[in-house]
Amino acid sequence: MISIWKKYSFVILFFLVTLLMGFYLLFSGDSKNHTEFVINVQNGDTLWSISQKNAERFGMTTSDFMKLLEKQNQLKSTTIKGGDQLVVTGSFLNKSNDKIELAFEEK
Repeated sequence: MISIWKKYSFVILFFLVTLLMGFYLLFSGDSKNHTEFVINVQNGDTLWSISQKNAERFGMTTSDFMKLLEKQNQLKSTTIKGGDQLVVTGSFLNKSNDKIELAFEEK
């Protein structure tokens, strides 16, 4: 056992450090920078009307915000109904002092 340790100590330590770093990255999360903007759909709302109300706040055009909503919420069509929730998450938003802004545009 001692000869194995002497021969492979570097490899064993490298493996353990890599494993520990992997667990750290996997479970540490990025909760500080994770932001969600939730829109509660009311009866009579359409994806276009919601986009019109919110697009300017994020410095986007109405059609770009609509595409973002479709992508982020994995919508197959533009049909939504009252009671639905639409969410825009993390990398698109900055939140400070209860003000939410676009962090960077999607490429």
